[in-house]
Amino acid sequence: MNKSLKQNSAFTLIEMIGVLAIIGILAAVVAPRVIESIRDAKVTSAVASVSAAKTAAIGYYQRYDNFPLDTETVIAGVLDYKSNPNTPLAYDPAPSTLDFGDVLVRQAQLLEQEKAPIGRPEGALTHAIGCAQVGTALIGGALYTGDSAMRFKSAGFGTRIVYYFMPNLTVQEASALASKVNGPYTADAVSDLDFINASIAEQGLADKGGLEGANCWFTPGTAGPGIEYHAYLYVSHQ
Repeated sequence: MNKSLKQNSAFTLIEMIGVLAIIGILAAVVAPRVIESIRDAKVTSAVASVSAAKTAAIGYYQRYDNFPLDTETVIAGVLDYKSNPNTPLAYDPAPSTLDFGDVLVRQAQLLEQEKAPIGRPEGALTHAIGCAQVGTALIGGALYTGDSAMRFKSAGFGTRIVYYFMPNLTVQEASALASKVNGPYTADAVSDLDFINASIAEQGLADKGGLEGANCWFTPGTAGPGIEYHAYLYVSHQ
């Protein structure tokens, strides 16, 4: 009797297949939602990084009444205000390819880092916070024209713009970022590429999407494993 009960307690092959099928269905339904939730959380964190950069930039401007251009920073070097705020020390090591973000990070209690949780840094193209004059090239090669081809909505006709550069975003990352920063869009924009193409740098705002201005612009990313986009986000202006 005990032997019979022991034999009947095992799962049959059909039961095992049924359980595996249910697990497979649940995984197919739940996994994309989990992945999307993780991506949305990273994009939200990236937007928070831009907000932190804005706070740091405003703090710098209140202190010095000026945003140094990246071209000026490369020539003059970054001053180290951490050691002595009243008598800044010369930057060490010597200046090279420095940007305004490096200045903010060097400042005491302004900005911890320039890195954002989305994007794929590659070679010299890393997360950065730059300061450029209207009509000059930005980090990554985009030309900030200051007109409808590329102008940050919040910057208006400012002569110097501070921006956050995020390299090599996936289509899904770029689309989610565009939705959070540039949205809402009109009903004719339905796909990920619609949200991205609505604000391509040097081409202006697309008809699809109904945007009247953008604080996030995109350019094609570095050739990599798939379609990617560089993102430029408004931080502040002068």
